[in-house]
Amino acid sequence: MLKKIHLKSCIILIFSLLNFAAKAQLKLPTYFSNDMILQREQVVKIWGWNAPSQEVAIKFNNKEYKTTASVDSVWRINLPLMKAGGPYDINIRSNGKEVSFVNVYFGDVWFCSGQSNMNFKVKLVQNHDKEIQDAEYPQIRQLDVSRVTALSPQLNLKSAKWSIANSNTIDDFSAVAWFFAKELYKKEGIPIGIIHSSWGGSPIETFMSVDALKDFPSAQKKIAVISPDYINGIKARNKALIAAAPPGTKNPEGFINVDNHYPTFVYNAMIAPFFSNPIKGVIWYQGENNIGLNSCYTYEEMLTNMITSWRTSWQNSNLPFLVVQLANYGKVTEKPESAGWAVVQEAQSNVSKKLDYVGLAVTNDIGDPNDIHPTNKQDVGKRLAYQARKIAYRQKNLVVQGPIVSKIRKLKDRFKLSYENVGSGLMAKDSANQLKGFAIAGQDNVFHRANASIKGNKVIVWSEDVLQPINLRYTFESSPAAINFYNKEGFPAVPFRTDKLKDASKSR
Repeated sequence: MLKKIHLKSCIILIFSLLNFAAKAQLKLPTYFSNDMILQREQVVKIWGWNAPSQEVAIKFNNKEYKTTASVDSVWRINLPLMKAGGPYDINIRSNGKEVSFVNVYFGDVWFCSGQSNMNFKVKLVQNHDKEIQDAEYPQIRQLDVSRVTALSPQLNLKSAKWSIANSNTIDDFSAVAWFFAKELYKKEGIPIGIIHSSWGGSPIETFMSVDALKDFPSAQKKIAVISPDYINGIKARNKALIAAAPPGTKNPEGFINVDNHYPTFVYNAMIAPFFSNPIKGVIWYQGENNIGLNSCYTYEEMLTNMITSWRTSWQNSNLPFLVVQLANYGKVTEKPESAGWAVVQEAQSNVSKKLDYVGLAVTNDIGDPNDIHPTNKQDVGKRLAYQARKIAYRQKNLVVQGPIVSKIRKLKDRFKLSYENVGSGLMAKDSANQLKGFAIAGQDNVFHRANASIKGNKVIVWSEDVLQPINLRYTFESSPAAINFYNKEGFPAVPFRTDKLKDASKSR
């Protein structure tokens, strides 16, 4: 069936190209529209399609800019670097046809992607009635991207719409993106654009390019089954002819509505079209669909490859990338139990440590053991905004995360831990100094709940059940019974473990 779809898209391409020269008119990608927010202080390209050699003129901010469409029918005009502000009008003219965009602002554009917890709407959050009363922010806007897939990277979106934040619109905003944007706007006073491009139930592989998946044979096999000539064929095709295909109908390879679990399909249709213009950064909430034993152990490398690939495509090696670590979810157990969920959490944490300009929002204290979609998205957005302020807005002295273990000293029957990100000090949120969530194991690698106490900026961990401890964990499980370990700035401690990755699937 998929091969037939691919053949059909090729037929559409040939037919479209034969008729394009006679029917070509001025067109622009669908993400250019009224009320849009464009990235400040970076080169923004206004571009589109037109008949070859046809002149295109743009009037913007009392100046006119001209160009002509090239032989591939694509034209581009760079706007001058703009400071935050607006509103502006943009008028594009060619051969008697006009396209105008009004109420355009320049600010910071954040690309918000992932699966269902990123797609989770404001209308479903806790304290919704209160939130709807604080929704009038005309300089916060969301571009909601339609959920479709494609066989190869697209230049355009099937559809998308910019919406201005107010009490009538925010119910359909991504809740995480909304609370993130609102917190940033209150702190920075800069217009914030949200590009919301997520799809529930999607594994990370579908958000990745072919090149980013080159190290993963199982994904490559799926790609080859879907379209045997997919990998090499795209490079061989005439890119100029592909770009000339009439926009507004179907793109050259054709949008399709197949299962969003396939590698590259969401990337092709919902990620790739945005690489032509700059953004401020990315927020990413995904991982629930990669907790299986066949994928959780490759998640760290996949996330690393995806971030590197997106940065390359946006031509920004320092592009801020903010990751939401999976929240607590699942059965609370009496004995410590590891699972793929915790392995993915660990992978997300490891990526934030090894890659520059990657921030981690820890959320395993605000999830719901009984609901994979926790309704507290307010704190998720705020924690991401703190990360953004430090990484993207260079507020270097800001405390944006909880305590991270920096040194582990093994004593005779206990561990002594040193921490960074202490902030104003370590604290047990609901008691004098006893911390919850620690577990230790001896030579048998069977973990037992442990006692833990704060001694200044150190933590001492021990258990009467393990007199000769070998390994140590902190909340390395899907759903910790309770979490009370924070710094005084209110950020939860980051989970960790000392045992080897291969041991996780064996120990219970």
